[in-house]
Amino acid sequence: MADPRRWRRPTVVSVVICLVVVALMAAVVVVLATTPGPAPDRSQDLAERLRCPVCTSVSVAESPSESAGAMQELIDEQIAAGRTDAEIEDYFRARYGDWVVIDPPLTGNTLMLWVLAGGALLVGATIVLSRVAGRRDPDPPELVGDDRARVDAALARYRRTATDPEDGV
Repeated sequence: MADPRRWRRPTVVSVVICLVVVALMAAVVVVLATTPGPAPDRSQDLAERLRCPVCTSVSVAESPSESAGAMQELIDEQIAAGRTDAEIEDYFRARYGDWVVIDPPLTGNTLMLWVLAGGALLVGATIVLSRVAGRRDPDPPELVGDDRARVDAALARYRRTATDPEDGV
């Protein structure tokens, strides 16, 4: 029976199979990287950035309400009319207020929201880091009596054999 610790020499067939698998994986990566993704849909992008007035925690794109459908139609009409994204957002802000934008602008009343969110993130990171830093391993127990004598003897034997090349190690 062969020694299981000994490395087996790879056969030509196994090397060829590995090369074919690597080549196929590289081909898949190249094809996926060069294939263009779907064109960005401006209407969908705007609908995802605006909040539904009925379902206030959901974007216009996700809401099944009639108001969201009407807002989606307005977005499509304004895009067809040649308005920019900023003009369309401004239209809905004038009609519904700043809350209609899911990511509120960094001005006036919303500035406090951004500061509080940043402060909460900072406090959370501080708590996590302090807990991780506090998890250090405790010092190992001190050796006493016979245990200490055995460790000292083993250390002395090691030092003697490490410095004396004729000692048979």
